Amino acid sequence: MTDPQPQLTIDKLLAATPEMFKPLVIQYGPGLIAMTAEEFSAWINLLIMGRNQEAWRALLAKLPNADLMAQWDNVNARWEAADGRNADRINLQKEAVLATLKVLLMAALSMVGL
Repeated sequence: MTDPQPQLTIDKLLAATPEMFKPLVIQYGPGLIAMTAEEFSAWINLLIMGRNQEAWRALLAKLPNADLMAQWDNVNARWEAADGRNADRINLQKEAVLATLKVLLMAALSMVGL
């Protein structure tokens, strides 16, 4: 009896991949190949729903290098910290602009005698 679904290999995946994406397939292809059809479908759905971080975690969990998940968590923590600092800077800039506009409004009102 033959297998109803032929096995996907990294070589088959590379053969079907445009040249510019082959480095990505070499790095992450083993994780995709290790997924069941249900896991792959769930992974695609995560990407479609914009839940990229969860999708990457699911893919990295399937790769043979366990250190990748720790590295991902480290990089992600740094990104989140940088995002927080950037949000703080943006909020400070908005507050400064608003304060400046309030002073200018008060000055304009005093000039017209209100």
